[in-house]
Amino acid sequence: MSNTVIAGVDGCKQGWVGVWLDNSGSLAGAAFCTTLEELLQGIPNLMTAGVDMPIQLLDAPARPADTQARKALGPERGRSVFPALPRFVIEDRWLSAGFEEVNQECRQLYGRAFSRQSLHLRNKIAEVNEVSRNGFPVIEVHPELSFTAMNNSKPPGFSKKSWGGIRERISLLQSEGISLWDSALHQVQHLAADDIIDAAAAAWSAHRFSFGKAISYPPGNQPANEPRIWS
Repeated sequence: MSNTVIAGVDGCKQGWVGVWLDNSGSLAGAAFCTTLEELLQGIPNLMTAGVDMPIQLLDAPARPADTQARKALGPERGRSVFPALPRFVIEDRWLSAGFEEVNQECRQLYGRAFSRQSLHLRNKIAEVNEVSRNGFPVIEVHPELSFTAMNNSKPPGFSKKSWGGIRERISLLQSEGISLWDSALHQVQHLAADDIIDAAAAAWSAHRFSFGKAISYPPGNQPANEPRIWS
């Protein structure tokens, strides 16, 4: 275990950003790739990767993991937890279908539709579920839950895209021993600050998971195929 690293991954407009930590939980490196598989393959001695994207979709209109995560984050930050799409949406036939066609099927099956923002993520959701099936050590995380856990169960006070929110989240990471120093981030400095910060938070939760300290939504013992979000 001494040479392994633990990563956090966030989807971004250009592809995927990864930030990884050493076993002590300190920043060890970062990278950007257009595909998730390429990113994970390039992370040295990867033990666990926390990915901010739904894993283990259900044939259902909602997942208990998302419902409980939104409740934990409260009315303001809870809006950042998008309802996970039903499993059929990431099948090849539906990945290229138009939003209205997909939502027509969702209404027929589940009596509800999904936002364009959620449906826009379906290709990235398909990617993370594919790497999970292919044996990559990924777990599902949500950065706002990570920051809430760092902050003694209190959700962040500012939007992550605001200057106050960026400073707040960087301060929380620093309080956990994760300092975002420039030389470790040189490969990702062209990306949006909040994507890098979210990846660092995801790495923090993956580190906790790897050492048996993370909490999950839903809490407690769940079946292996039950979706869980870790923080």
